[in-house]
Amino acid sequence: MIIYSPLVRTHRWIAALVGALATASITVVGSPATAAPAPGPAATITGTAACDADASDWVITWTITNSADVPLTVRSVSGLPTAPTHVVTGIAIGDVVPVGPATVTATSTLHSYLPDTTVTLGLGFLQPDGTPRVGSPGQLKLPAVCGEPVMPVAEFASTCDGLVVNVAMPAGGYPVSVEVSAQLAAGWVTLAGFQVEPGAPAKATTVIPAQAASVRVGIARVPGYFAAGNWVQPRNCRPPSIGTTQLLASANLNYVTAFYPPTLAAWTIDNDGPGNDFEFYDAGAGDVAIRSVFADQFLTVNAATGLIEANTGRILGDAQKFHLVTNADGTISLRAKINDRYVTAEAAGKEPLVANRTAVGPWEKFSRYAPGTGPEPIIAQVNNAFVTAESAGKKPLIANRGNLGLWERFSIEDLGNGDVAIKSLVNGKYVCAESAGRNPLIANRAAVGPWETFRIVENADYTISFQAKINGRYVTAESADRKPLIANRTAIGPWEKFATT
Repeated sequence: MIIYSPLVRTHRWIAALVGALATASITVVGSPATAAPAPGPAATITGTAACDADASDWVITWTITNSADVPLTVRSVSGLPTAPTHVVTGIAIGDVVPVGPATVTATSTLHSYLPDTTVTLGLGFLQPDGTPRVGSPGQLKLPAVCGEPVMPVAEFASTCDGLVVNVAMPAGGYPVSVEVSAQLAAGWVTLAGFQVEPGAPAKATTVIPAQAASVRVGIARVPGYFAAGNWVQPRNCRPPSIGTTQLLASANLNYVTAFYPPTLAAWTIDNDGPGNDFEFYDAGAGDVAIRSVFADQFLTVNAATGLIEANTGRILGDAQKFHLVTNADGTISLRAKINDRYVTAEAAGKEPLVANRTAVGPWEKFSRYAPGTGPEPIIAQVNNAFVTAESAGKKPLIANRGNLGLWERFSIEDLGNGDVAIKSLVNGKYVCAESAGRNPLIANRAAVGPWETFRIVENADYTISFQAKINGRYVTAESADRKPLIANRTAIGPWEKFATT
């Protein structure tokens, strides 16, 4: 038998208590309470607890001392927690507690389920003249689980309708009442409760998605919980997918990213950033819903601020719907259904996306690209400068820019068989190894032929090199950037190394 005392509270003692089954005593003295109408305390109750590991029961021995100057007759007995099994013996209504120092002993037997359970014995009394008196309740905190109790088992399953919670009590356990709670705006709220019987089929309840972000299952009137889960929308519950894309903001030529939750912002130049991919869904009536692949959350317009946030696992209503507008220049704009405002890259992209514009301007325009195919900078390793299509593509490429603009962005298109083409964003033209590589590279071709075809070589230092297919020569930042790029090198050195973001 194991006996615990709250007067000895060290971690070493508790470790010995649980691990080595050491023995000590617990005594908790309730503060005497003044019972109306008579002055002074009626009785004090102290307790010691012992663990019956075989039965997984705590056995609490209560010592009741009459603090009054007359004998007291017990008129009420209550033990907490009342479930799943708490039996008080040794004292009953009608018993007489003599004037101290004589004492009366009672016993609570409480089946153990969770640690840090506080057990309470409350007694009400009558004086010989019929005056009611109240004794100070005895309380004892049980610091550990006693033995290996048979616990109820909960399973969670996400469906289109919500989170299904199945609870069963294995054979060999006790019948218990369980409660299913969810964390809502008001705090933890009990949504459902039911009794589970040992060895019987599981019982179930469904928590709607709006309430199922955080769900717990516990035993009624026993502090704590034994299982937790949350709802994740199954993919087959979503509307038809239109495709996954990246959005390049015209405001600053950066990609929209959900990498900085909860808001979205056009803050990355990398076309392969982890938060750049968005899957569009047909939401009906000409609307779309947009899901951040990185966050696995649908974009929502904050009703108070208009900010675009990736914060819900499902399409709840108009806050997750947008009308897709195709502009004359091939870009798109998004009009939020909830407030009929266009999404803008606020402050030319310096601030998060917000739906607050009544008309489309440059900040409200976005270009769509398949993941990893959109324009990005090319950086020469010899001087760490950006390659530019000089004079908006009218002059050859040269690596001499310290800042990014429209001229410094290129798309690398996969042609298959290891071949690629390089397309300038500023004029939509392909980069050409002019005169079969005898002249510098220039972005002035409308179509791809042998002169516009390159291979990418991945170097050991994680840089890349471009090899012109027309002559097999490597592109170099000639004279360490002082001259235009040209495909005329037979080997790779520092001038022939580049990087993309």
